[in-house]
Amino acid sequence: MKKLKMAFMAVSALTSVGSAFAFSPAAKPNAQTYYAVRTAAGFNWQTAKPVNKSCSDTQITAICTIVTSTPPANNLVPAGHTGDMTVYE
Repeated sequence: MKKLKMAFMAVSALTSVGSAFAFSPAAKPNAQTYYAVRTAAGFNWQTAKPVNKSCSDTQITAICTIVTSTPPANNLVPAGHTGDMTVYE
């Protein structure tokens, strides 16, 4: 009985080790975080997190933060990202 219990514990330990190493999605090469900051003409994307500003609801179709390997154009939400009507103000 003791051998059976030890074998069961060994199998349990081996199977949990295999599931402990989850694979994360591959990082995009040259990925950069961009922050949408409200301006008089809409919003601009910048790579520096805005100081003393917070992500706020707005009428502008944007999203506060995105991660992309292609620099986005100002006043546009890049393909693959969905605007949530928030920007840094």
